[in-house]
Formats: sequence, C-alpha cells, structure tokens
Amino acid sequence: MSSLLAIEASTEACSVALLHQGREIEDFRMLPRAHTQFLLPMVAEILANAGLSLAQIDAIGFAAGPGSFTGLRVCAGVVQGLAFSHDIPVVAVSTLQAMAQDHLSKHDLNEGDIILPSLDARMDELYWGEYQLEAGFAEAMSPDSLRTPESIAILSGSGRAVGIGSGWAYQSRFNLDREIDSIDLDVYPRASAVLQLAQRAFLAGQYTSAELAQPVYLRDSVAWQKS
Repeated sequence: MSSLLAIEASTEACSVALLHQGREIEDFRMLPRAHTQFLLPMVAEILANAGLSLAQIDAIGFAAGPGSFTGLRVCAGVVQGLAFSHDIPVVAVSTLQAMAQDHLSKHDLNEGDIILPSLDARMDELYWGEYQLEAGFAEAMSPDSLRTPESIAILSGSGRAVGIGSGWAYQSRFNLDREIDSIDLDVYPRASAVLQLAQRAFLAGQYTSAELAQPVYLRDSVAWQKS
C-alpha cells in the first residue's frame, strides 16, 4: 500500500496531508505571508506523528497553481527539495481542481453537477476553473484560465452548478446564463484534496521527476503578488 505526501500553499492557507496504511491525516492552517517559515516544519511534524521517514514516501503531490506567486514558488521549492533528496516521484495537481474535489467530497452533489472554483487574482482578474462530478472526481470541462469578471459566461452541462472561492466576489460583473445553486466565497484549497487527486494519478503512472515540479502561474508578470 502506497504512502503519499501532499502539500498545498496556493493562498493564505497552508496545508500538508499524508496517506499511510489507508489512513489520511491533514494539518491545515491559515498562515498569510508565513508559508516559508512553517511549511517544512509541518511536513516534518506530520511524518513524525505517523512514525515515517521521508524515504518511506512513495510520491509527493502538490498544488501547482494557479494562485499566489509566493505561495506557489515556496511550495514547488519545498517539494523539489524533498523529492530530490530521496528520488521521490512528484504529482502536480491543479489548485482549482483540488478546490472542486474538496467541495464535492463534503457536499451532496450528483453525477454531472458542475463545480466552478475561482480565486481572486488581483489586478481586477480572477483564476477560473470549470469542473464536473464524474465517478467521484472533479474532472476538468475546460483548462484553468486567467479571466476578467466580464468574460465569465456559463456554460454547457445540465447538472446543478455551484460556485466556490474568493473569485466569486466579482459575481455581480459575471455574465451568467444559468442559475447557480450555491456560492461559497470562504473556500480554500486543501492538501487532503490534493492527496486524493495525486493518489489517483500516481496509481495510474501519471507522475514526474523532481526537476519538473514547476508552478503554474497563468500570468506572465506575477512577481508583485503576496501569499
């Protein structure tokens, strides 16, 4: 049975999750501007609590973005360092897909329902994702994108649609052409959902080496952003 570690630091939140012997545990904290200080100690603590060494980890999943430039950079750097040290395979997961996966795992959604995760990208833009529930997983209906609020116009699919994440603060400027069943702005990506998606990818052989563990920014000029 595989042991997987997952790390998430795309927003003000920061989390680490571990799968070992079929049991999942997670450390989730709100740590604005403190990812660099806490991320590695959180990894060390969760491994120690499980009685594991890093060498016993079969793969590391991480939220690759989109999200905060600083958070993504710190997360990718930590993952690369950990993976290089023991030649551990790496699985990159979309931050927005992790948000959608976490939401469907906690709410009563039906096959075909649509989850629309979004994060405030600042500069009057948002990160936007479109996902649909298929056999227990949030599957992408289109690529994640950087959008203006006015460009949001929903969308194909016959299931219910739910909106999650800070990007929905721009809703009054969306051009919606269907009813949204519910909206929750106070949603953050979590390592536990990254873990679910990374485990599926790892078992399917969809992983890479440490040097290819790169963030996905979606914006060319991002150095100004803060975690």
